[in-house]
Amino acid sequence: MDYIGEHLIPGMFGNLFIATSFSAALLATVAYYFSAQESADRGWAKIGRAAFRIHSLAVIGIFATLFYMLINHLFEYHYVWQHSNTEMPMRYILSCFWEGQEGSFMLWAFWNMVLGNILIKTAKDWEGPTMTVVSSVQVFLSSMLLGLVILGYKLGSNPFILLREHPDMVNMPFTKIADYIDKIDGRGLNPILQNYWMIIHPPTLFLGFSSVMIPFAYAISGFWKKRFNDWQKPALPWAFFGVMILGTGVLMGGAWAYEALSFGGFWAWDPVENASLVPWLTLVASAHVILISRNTGKSVKTAFVLTTITFVLILYSTFLTRSGILGDTSVHAFTDLGMSGQLLVYLIFYCLLTLVIFVTRWKYVVGDKKEDSINSREFWMFIGALVLLISAFQIIFSTSIPVINTVFGSNLAPPADPILHYNSWQIPFAIIVGFLIGIGQFLKYKKTDISKFWKKIWIAAVISAIISAAVAIFTANTNFHYIMLFFAATFAVVANTDYFLRIVKGKISKGGSSIAHIGFGFILMGALVSTSMSKVISQNSSGVDVKVLGSDFSNHDNIMLFKNDTIQMGDYFVSYSNKKQEGVNIYFDIDYYTKAETGEFIKAFTLNPLVQLNKTMGNVAEPDTRHFLTQDIYTHITYADLSPVETTSTAMRSEYMEPKEKMLAIGDTMFSSNAIIILHQLNTAIDRSEYELADNDIIVGAQLHVLKINGDIIVANPLYIIREMMVESIADSLPELGLKFLFKKIDPESGRIEISLSEKQANKRDFVVMKAIIFPFINILWTGCIFLILGSVLAIRQRIKTS
Repeated sequence: MDYIGEHLIPGMFGNLFIATSFSAALLATVAYYFSAQESADRGWAKIGRAAFRIHSLAVIGIFATLFYMLINHLFEYHYVWQHSNTEMPMRYILSCFWEGQEGSFMLWAFWNMVLGNILIKTAKDWEGPTMTVVSSVQVFLSSMLLGLVILGYKLGSNPFILLREHPDMVNMPFTKIADYIDKIDGRGLNPILQNYWMIIHPPTLFLGFSSVMIPFAYAISGFWKKRFNDWQKPALPWAFFGVMILGTGVLMGGAWAYEALSFGGFWAWDPVENASLVPWLTLVASAHVILISRNTGKSVKTAFVLTTITFVLILYSTFLTRSGILGDTSVHAFTDLGMSGQLLVYLIFYCLLTLVIFVTRWKYVVGDKKEDSINSREFWMFIGALVLLISAFQIIFSTSIPVINTVFGSNLAPPADPILHYNSWQIPFAIIVGFLIGIGQFLKYKKTDISKFWKKIWIAAVISAIISAAVAIFTANTNFHYIMLFFAATFAVVANTDYFLRIVKGKISKGGSSIAHIGFGFILMGALVSTSMSKVISQNSSGVDVKVLGSDFSNHDNIMLFKNDTIQMGDYFVSYSNKKQEGVNIYFDIDYYTKAETGEFIKAFTLNPLVQLNKTMGNVAEPDTRHFLTQDIYTHITYADLSPVETTSTAMRSEYMEPKEKMLAIGDTMFSSNAIIILHQLNTAIDRSEYELADNDIIVGAQLHVLKINGDIIVANPLYIIREMMVESIADSLPELGLKFLFKKIDPESGRIEISLSEKQANKRDFVVMKAIIFPFINILWTGCIFLILGSVLAIRQRIKTS
């Protein structure tokens, strides 16, 4: 069949670029490997460079081709159809690019390509061995896009496959229509990803993943070429660059969750969040041990192990995210595209490479037999790295329970309450780390004069203790672990501020590590205070029980707001004033008021939480937050009427709304907008003469107790009559409530009856159910993020100068 309107040339170019990318990366790996050998021909390095540059151009070509397809809505391609549509705002095209597995692999390969070209320019005599490693990684990533089936085994997933040729689509009816392309639209982007954070968070995170590859390449090269004490110097700036970028990516993910997701918080210990956090923890440990190794010549093996473990953990996080093994335990996880075996091969290859190089070179590493002094900086930095490693192990073990169950056939239960589970383990580790980063910079390498050391830190310790005690008293917090964590975080901030001002003399260019440590202390402090002191203020006081909406609703957490009513909520009075639809988003105007001494309501601010409509993937609510200096007020819609804004004129509407029907047993309830209706009993003692019934006719009344919001009860008695084998229902109305009841049928087997409830149009009052949380002092956390990133930038700059 000749298909009409398909654009086949972009796909042809895309496939050509993928084949070129894979082939050139493979050639670069081989050429660079031979160039790294002793007395190698210099021509191999030239071939390696040329091949990697061809690979780079091919990767850029893949990027450009897919962007062209997405921007022009070429739905004849499965990837474009699956991740975009014509209704979606164009600003989210970038999010579409990396929503799918193929796009995220392309993004990862792109950053690897960029860093690889920088390495070619800067690595000098390290170019051969390090680029062998980098090029090999690109071979694996390029293979993820091949989409070939070899001996029944799928090698990669091709983003340029046509929709009609995709295995899931080949037998669909539209494939038999020549001009099908004019009749289809795309599935669209997952609604939770339609957020500006998802435009910048994935590229930053994947740049962090790529940055881990460079220290790994140096570590492998150092042991491969038996330059055990040389690789640390060029690897160190890259390690701290990775700490900064990967850390920023993780923090951006937290900011996205805080602003766009509905769980109410910054960090929920989601499995995929954990899978990104764990490599960052080991990378921080690795960077500090590399620093020890560079400055003292010690801990060479530990530096190698931590650096390579970090890269392996990046691969493992990729396996967790993309193999489908996490199932529905994470909002971030991809579905399985049948590449889990290939991902596993990728992971095993680099595990074995690391193990073989380490084992074969172990005996050649000359270690310092002299033990580190307990008074030395390197000793306590090593202890800190060990604590971070144990912390990472605990997180990855709990996160990997689905993997453990799959591999070993066990039945371990994942944590029932992840936040409680992880916090109980991680708080002690955070306390230790907080104290260590407080004392670390006051210690000297090799040996520290203890008397001078105590003179330097006692003021910071006392100030921190006073602040912590005051906060504990003011907040009436008696939790020992929380108090100790606050003390440790405060000490980290105060001690590093003291070091920056007194020792570094406030010189920004030399204070990078102090500023980063201050930031980390603030993050610990802000996370602790904002979560432990957060308060739900949306207790329901509307008089209507929100539990009638479902078991997930609680009157302690959800407040019902009828349109234009104003009720008190915490220190504010709130009103739901309006809703408006813009595209696929329905925005709700929630007005917050304060009350003046005169009793007048003064509008303080308006929040606009929204619900994004998505017929394909389900509607998604997105909160809105008001930011103050000392607190955030987070507002999230948990239930709303999503019907379009009323456009029908009053004259055209019927008196009653569409009736709703329900089967009821004695004691069961149903609900109207203004009452609770209970089936109290069935009544057969009815004056038959009033209805002119024959002896064999049947009449039954349903006695309904109608409970008004003020607690008063009104009785309604709709009737069910069988007259001469014909069914007749006589309605009963309650004019003051605008309600009408019909007794429609009886089910003899279950003993239940069907009641039809109609409400007058005038009864219809729009309402929302929402949740509001106050997060106190969360700006401390955001301030910490800024300090951590700024300090890391300054530390990288200082390391580059030193190198």
